[in-house]
Amino acid sequence: MEIKQLKYFVAIVNNNCNLSKAAESIHISQSALSQMIKNFEDSEGISLFKRYHGRLSCLSPAGEVLYENAKIMIEIYDTMIEEIRDLKHNISGEITIGIPHLIIATVFSEVISYFNRQHPDIKMNTVVMGAYALQKKLIANELDIAITLKPTLFDEQKFEELLLIENELCAFVNINHKFAHLNSLSWCDFDQEPFAILNKGHMINQLLLDEFTKQKINPNILIQSSYWDFMLRSTLKTDIITILPAVLLDFFPTNRLKAIPIHEPVKWQVVMCCNKKKRNTKLVDFVFTTISKHF
Repeated sequence: MEIKQLKYFVAIVNNNCNLSKAAESIHISQSALSQMIKNFEDSEGISLFKRYHGRLSCLSPAGEVLYENAKIMIEIYDTMIEEIRDLKHNISGEITIGIPHLIIATVFSEVISYFNRQHPDIKMNTVVMGAYALQKKLIANELDIAITLKPTLFDEQKFEELLLIENELCAFVNINHKFAHLNSLSWCDFDQEPFAILNKGHMINQLLLDEFTKQKINPNILIQSSYWDFMLRSTLKTDIITILPAVLLDFFPTNRLKAIPIHEPVKWQVVMCCNKKKRNTKLVDFVFTTISKHF
């Protein structure tokens, strides 16, 4: 089958095997659609549909296999064509995007490098600082796009937000720590325990301090730093605990750490934001849309 025929087949399934409705949705005649299915079944010696009184009723086992794979192939094809057309349009220019250090060093590093390779005519300037500071810069029109964390300061009438990643904060300890044998922790477990946390320039700092206050606990905060990898290293040979997004364990190559889930965890939600007026510009819309496809 060609891609066009696969799309016709998927249209039939999506219309509950009703050839009339499928033909109408894809703007071809019902007879042409019926003939396409018959030709394929005859050439392959299989039946794609079960039939009742000559009418299609549901997918056969072979049809189910084709349907699941056809959806994947159509998606790949449509993405390929879209990327080719983007290159044809030859979008170029300069754009400024703000990203927190923790995010650009981990979950966003491959996105930026891939984008730069695929779109060399677009110069991407990155501003790296804390999430709150980036939000203020976006509001002040000093950034085209901001990758930041929820909660945000934005007026939803003026700014667009797109959720890219949703993760949870968890506790990191070394494998010999007294908590290491536990499968989960409660916030009360952290009372008076030695801690390393991100400093005031990071939104996670405020999220944690708010949660500590809410839970009426007083961890012994020994270290505040801008560097997430330093904080993880600070736990390796000490009884220090740090709380960071669980996903960071994938970016810190060691078998000497354990990430422990927290009961009623604080969410870590990464969002991409831009001014709705700027989203209407061709360059910003292209970058915003291209980045979103990676998540």
